[in-house]
Amino acid sequence: MIEKIKELKKKHNITIAAHYYQVDEVFECADLIGDSLELAKKSKQVDGKLIFCGVTFMGESTKALNPDLEVYMPRLGSCSMARMATNIGFDEAIKHLKDKNVDFIPVVYVNSTAEIKAKVASHGGLTCTSSNAKKIVEWVLSQDKKVFFLPDKNLGTNIAKMIGKTASIVGEDGFENTDIICYDGLCSVHQLFEVSDVEFYKEKYKDILVVAHPEAKPEVCDLCDFVGSTSQLLNYIENLPPEQKVAVGTEYNFVKRLKHPNTFVLSSTKPECPSMNETTLEELYNLMVAIDEGKPYNEIIVDKEVAEGARISLERMMELS
Repeated sequence: MIEKIKELKKKHNITIAAHYYQVDEVFECADLIGDSLELAKKSKQVDGKLIFCGVTFMGESTKALNPDLEVYMPRLGSCSMARMATNIGFDEAIKHLKDKNVDFIPVVYVNSTAEIKAKVASHGGLTCTSSNAKKIVEWVLSQDKKVFFLPDKNLGTNIAKMIGKTASIVGEDGFENTDIICYDGLCSVHQLFEVSDVEFYKEKYKDILVVAHPEAKPEVCDLCDFVGSTSQLLNYIENLPPEQKVAVGTEYNFVKRLKHPNTFVLSSTKPECPSMNETTLEELYNLMVAIDEGKPYNEIIVDKEVAEGARISLERMMELS
């Protein structure tokens, strides 16, 4: 199957992109690997066809940045966090902000639909990833504006703590008085990590380091030795001495793939992303065979107006980062 995939890639000039959270057999077939920011940048250089192994919002972002590119996905995986930021929820949040006369710029995490990205752009906003969220938020605040951050309240709150600013949830009492106003969304995987998990490892191993993704709960991140995006975690951990023990609070497939010999998963529950784990090698193979037979499916199509708005919000981010 893998040899056939390689043959079809070459025959049809297909590039395979895979997020770090993909299962091993899919990840190992990829030409492009990375977190959301890396893949957003790399996708702009792709010619031919692209098969994106990830979740649907990633395929949409790729299509928005490169509208002439044929983008397919073996499975149209749905991100639970992206689903939380609905059109109705967004419009209600904007109304809350305007009713309180808040002068704001919206910042939307890349884990969101193209439609929400376009809505953010229409309000003068831009996207961010966990890699550059701090930089983007600091830029907005430097414009003497408040930040409306969506959809991940944990990431928004953790960024606020990193830079010594205040955060709240939109609609809460007094929310208009804080620097960063968050939408009430979260990542179901990173929400699994608990303070008790950190305490367990700190008690068991005297000199262990604990690191986590900033989508984890603020009270967990407060106890960590390092907090960073997927790529930042990768760089941090792989530069540690081999004897250094480290417990990692992020998605399971990424953690188990780390080359560091003393790595532990920071959870008593296996933190697998169900959406990312849905894509199988067989589905990748079947899609490539369908392309070969002239019967492609799961092509990412984004409404032209929506795609243009999403592109604007993404390119504003990339100009700053």
